[in-house]
Amino acid sequence: MNLMMPTRREFTAGLGSIIVSFSLDPKLAFAQQAAKLPGSLAENRMLDAWIRVNADGSATIFPGKVELGQGITTALTQIAAEELDLPLARVRVLTTDTTRSPNEGFTSGSQSIEYGGTALRFAGAEVRAILLDLAAKRLGVAADTLTIADGTVASADGRKVGYGELAAAVDLHREVTANIAPKPPATHKIVGKSTTCPALKSSSSTAQPRNRSAPAKVRKGPRLPRS
Repeated sequence: MNLMMPTRREFTAGLGSIIVSFSLDPKLAFAQQAAKLPGSLAENRMLDAWIRVNADGSATIFPGKVELGQGITTALTQIAAEELDLPLARVRVLTTDTTRSPNEGFTSGSQSIEYGGTALRFAGAEVRAILLDLAAKRLGVAADTLTIADGTVASADGRKVGYGELAAAVDLHREVTANIAPKPPATHKIVGKSTTCPALKSSSSTAQPRNRSAPAKVRKGPRLPRS
């Protein structure tokens, strides 16, 4: 019995359809991934996870690192105040809370500044740019003609608008782009300056007492069995 072998055309026609698969060039696939963000922003990309602008013109920051008496609360507050153009006293800190703070993992050595500080620098710079843009629209001028001092945006003709007036319109529920460059160190007025550290002051008195005398210890030799 002779079997008739189908031709290639007949075989493909019998399948009804052909599935074509292909893979992207690795470089193209990598370009489609989310851009790498600096510091702890890489794992905590939402802007409102780091900063909130309040109706009274202040700002609240949400660090994911723990204050252990090393002074990072003050350092991170200085970084945020610098980038936001706010007085240090008008930047509040919500101590680390697992229900609210960004997940920055463990607190260790100088990583709080390297990762958390970097994140707040870029987040603060971006929030400042957003506020500047909102003020420009409200005042009807170009953003690059405005100046900011102590949380107040001023135009060349003397008109002003404060952060508190813009707070309701600020939408920070967005991903950080890190496209806004933080201020260069040469322009810093708060960062790098000596200031009080409430965290250290409290920990040295009641929170973490260090100089209290321990009760006397009774020392005694081993008890040996009677002969």
